[in-house]
Amino acid sequence: MRNVFFCECLCAMNSDWNPDRKDMDAFGPLTFSHSSKNAFHRIFKDEKIASCLFCTKTFVLPQDKTLFSTHLFRCHQFKIADTEKIASVSMYCEYWRSRFQTEPPEKICSRMISDTRDDGSRVSFLLLGDFVPEDKKLREDLQNKQLRWALRQQTIEREDKSFSRGCLMCRLQFIGCRADYLCHLSLLHNLQLGRPENLVFVDELLDLIELKIRSLQCLFCSKIFKNQIVLKEHMRKKQHKKINPKDTEFDKFYMINYLEVGKDWRQIQNEPDDELSNVENSDGYVSDGDWSDWQEDEDPVVCLFCDISSTFDNILSHMNDAHGFDFTRICVETVMDFYQQVKVVNYVRRQVYTGHCPCCNETLPNREKLLEHMNVKNHFVMPQKQLWDHPEYFFPTYENDSFLCHLNDCHDDIAELHLTQQMKEKCQVGSC
Repeated sequence: MRNVFFCECLCAMNSDWNPDRKDMDAFGPLTFSHSSKNAFHRIFKDEKIASCLFCTKTFVLPQDKTLFSTHLFRCHQFKIADTEKIASVSMYCEYWRSRFQTEPPEKICSRMISDTRDDGSRVSFLLLGDFVPEDKKLREDLQNKQLRWALRQQTIEREDKSFSRGCLMCRLQFIGCRADYLCHLSLLHNLQLGRPENLVFVDELLDLIELKIRSLQCLFCSKIFKNQIVLKEHMRKKQHKKINPKDTEFDKFYMINYLEVGKDWRQIQNEPDDELSNVENSDGYVSDGDWSDWQEDEDPVVCLFCDISSTFDNILSHMNDAHGFDFTRICVETVMDFYQQVKVVNYVRRQVYTGHCPCCNETLPNREKLLEHMNVKNHFVMPQKQLWDHPEYFFPTYENDSFLCHLNDCHDDIAELHLTQQMKEKCQVGSC
């Protein structure tokens, strides 16, 4: 779905695109922290540096992921699709860097071309992704290498009998194997970390848990408490002696997250069971089952101005009530099409992230001051078109921005509201 949206936006680019514009700093895609189904960066433990595919510039991963993507696009008109699903970005880049020295990337990648300019020229760039068979095989090979790497580490940990560590919850000094230590935590202290055979990098996992406990932070809800006694009592009463499954910080310690390319345990768990979904009826036909009560697990939508997240309808109401910004009404009044809505959302996201007022472009030191400024100056309004009507805003500021996924539906609602508004106006004229 995201790739289709991406291609549609590229095809809708207008003629004012200028890659040499100096008024915009290099800016890559971000990610909201609430979701990130692939938040665990699948990189090998010794991976740090990734080299550009075309020049000598290097990047430290995963810290420079955004700068890396931005550099490829700005400097080389090149984009790698779904980098978060690549097991080792460094090894991936090393392979394609060598490959492009023997064969031009134009013969391998897909070229994305925008609309023709008035002078007949076109803006284009190359897109590389798993739709290229060679790229798909490379990603699968890297995933398999990472899986074998994790399995080797797990085997070493299982066979190591010299493990020594003090208990996280009592004064016992434990010597033996890691599986027995984990069973001790589970049986004597009810600290549930998962089955030992499903875990890997156990020492690092225990270090992380110990750090959180010493920081007086609950493992499950992440609340901070004033001392160890209050923390342990809270975890006991609330049954928080376990890891929150939604906390992606712990994904790297569970083998299930290494099994398939670009998938973590949540996505694997939500996959339908073929044996149950394809049920053969009495006439010999295969039925897909009853999906009438199925509901899709959607990512929350984040407000354009603050950190509040909820469903799309609730966020629209929140922006209207809390910020006086009626997105639907504004789109109706300005008769904005889908692509204009995309550009407005991405523009506002970028301005708010960089601490600039979307209306007047004034720089504020933090989000709180920005919202205060916009409220005092009555700047919760639609920015002037010349500010956001640029092709760079076809690209999402946040890669997992669910707000954009609802704009199609919103556009249908806009048409309906526009028609209703016209009918009301006609009725008022008729009553006169």
